[in-house]
Amino acid sequence: MATAFTSEEKEVIRKKLHKVAKECLQRYGVKKTTVDQMAAMVDISKGSFYNFYSSKEMLFFTVLEEYQIDVMNRLTEQLAMEAKIDTNRLVELLYDLYQDFRYSFMYTIFKNNEMELLIRKLPKEAITNHHLIDDRMVKKIVSRINIRENVSVEIVSALFRTIAMTILHIEEIGEKQFDTTLKLVIQGVVEQITKEDR
Repeated sequence: MATAFTSEEKEVIRKKLHKVAKECLQRYGVKKTTVDQMAAMVDISKGSFYNFYSSKEMLFFTVLEEYQIDVMNRLTEQLAMEAKIDTNRLVELLYDLYQDFRYSFMYTIFKNNEMELLIRKLPKEAITNHHLIDDRMVKKIVSRINIRENVSVEIVSALFRTIAMTILHIEEIGEKQFDTTLKLVIQGVVEQITKEDR
């Protein structure tokens, strides 16, 4: 008979599962991580794992969304704290955001080409909800910067994804030149989508 967890125990276990998921994603990736492995690391049974998440992919997707929301919220908060965001400051903030991504557990998933594998195993409604979160987050960011009239939220979102994808090609771009190149790409994008106050 399965042990019933109190609401406090459930919250502790959920946090442990999220921590373990991040560690496993960074160390092993999606394919090589198993439910058995994560359940053992959290000290729960495999059956108990499924009381929290329907699959390892749902757990991974949940921590990916949490990471993305946290990063975007931090960027929005930084934008809100400053009375005026000029082009150079926005470039700095975005550059820091992408460097954070580069050294995160998320980078491993993209680098190992496992994002498609993860998404294929998710229910369609999880993907639909994720796109709604993306749109809301980008709208919050766009509301804090002086954007050109002909640039839509969808374009800004696509440009953010494009910049993120360059990080997957560090070797091809050149390790020594990458940081400078990344900053120049961000600067070019920011200059094209924003307008300076006159």
